[in-house]
Amino acid sequence: MYLYFKYSLIVFETFFLFCGVYLPIARIDEFWVFKSEFSILSITKDLLDNGEALLSIIIILFGLIMPLVKIILKIFEFRFLEKYNLHKFSMVDIFLITFIVFASKTSSYFEVYLLYGFYFLLASIITNYIYVIFIK
Repeated sequence: MYLYFKYSLIVFETFFLFCGVYLPIARIDEFWVFKSEFSILSITKDLLDNGEALLSIIIILFGLIMPLVKIILKIFEFRFLEKYNLHKFSMVDIFLITFIVFASKTSSYFEVYLLYGFYFLLASIITNYIYVIFIK
């Protein structure tokens, strides 16, 4: 029973992560006329297209690669990286979205609406914390 719970949490976390990275996380309405949706993948593609490779790499690193490394470490039960507290890095995405939402609430020029990709990312983080609390 323990192994089923453990691996089902890993599967759900992986599913939520990929959905959160691929699906739109927010919609921005500017001047009540222009609307645009974006996902983590579309943000990194746009940044690469505009010559912002470093920022794009940072977003991919902390938004996709670090969570995947954490999942792989859970599957193969590698313990040598536990001292670095990798679970803290998964909050970077949520922090960035929170900052954008805060900026929109203080501005009268644009409005931000959270979409289902954001909630998938949040579910991935919550699933990770459930794993940390009950499995470790």
